[in-house]
Amino acid sequence: MTENKMTSLSVVLSNFNHARFLCESLGSLLIQTRPANEVIIIDDASTDRSVDLILKMISAERSAKLVCNSRNIGCVATMNKGLEMATGDIVFFAAADDVYYPRLFEVGLRLLNAYPLAALFSASSDLIDAIGVNYGRFSSPIPLTTPGFLSASASLRQMLRDDGWFMGNTTLYRRSALLAEGKFDEELGAFADGYMCRLLALQHGACFTSEILAAWRRLEGGMAWSNAMNIDRAKQFVALVEARMLGKGGLFPAEYIHRWRRRHLFGGRRFSLTHCNSLYSGPLGHVKRTINILRILWLFLILRPWDLGPVLRRRIHEIWDRRMGHA
Repeated sequence: MTENKMTSLSVVLSNFNHARFLCESLGSLLIQTRPANEVIIIDDASTDRSVDLILKMISAERSAKLVCNSRNIGCVATMNKGLEMATGDIVFFAAADDVYYPRLFEVGLRLLNAYPLAALFSASSDLIDAIGVNYGRFSSPIPLTTPGFLSASASLRQMLRDDGWFMGNTTLYRRSALLAEGKFDEELGAFADGYMCRLLALQHGACFTSEILAAWRRLEGGMAWSNAMNIDRAKQFVALVEARMLGKGGLFPAEYIHRWRRRHLFGGRRFSLTHCNSLYSGPLGHVKRTINILRILWLFLILRPWDLGPVLRRRIHEIWDRRMGHA
């Protein structure tokens, strides 16, 4: 039996006013080496030319269809709407501003077929900016050096050691596992998929490859950006996520919840200080940037002392890989 007959794939693409990126994002989904069985594009009441552009792009695609929300309901609610509509064994939730490399579906489905217990697959991702400048691989953890499977217990060990390898723009979900949880938690906003990945990995295990299979476009003003720049909002958000984790009957151990809290608060402060550095210029700006770098290092040691070894090893490997790549 061929892989295509064994497993069907649904893609849900959420879009709101991202017409300027659709040629890249939707276009890259339509030229995958392993095509999706269905592509559901949901426009969340865009006011730009998105709808006309989408209709033009999918006019010859029998597997693709456009659904238009009558009012703006938000990204996570749109994802949940797509999940209800999807029929595939595997579901992929795409963002209209990211780029997906041609072998993403091929590699992901191959691993999910090889490891039927796994609830999801994810891979590494490049980081790009609003105009498409590629900054190389996003610095996320690498839990496996070769493509494979982490059991639920192995996933927990990795999450305690070096959390957050789940890149939302490369994650393929087993639809049955998602449906068993009901839907993505809309109150969690930009972290709804990150929380779901952790939850499913602790329940069922996850597949991973370090191969770079997509590009994440980081935009100013997005949900993740807004939360990171507001410390009070970040603290409220942490309390909300902790409540969700505690409500899972011990699936998330207390030690992990503690570490996740510290990591998230550090990430927000680092993001804010790094953004401030980009605004400084001149001799005085150099001094301010240096002070902020020292503040980041101090915050890391205060909030995440147990992560010093794993993060240093990861950085060393990244520097080595870059040097070897340019050799």
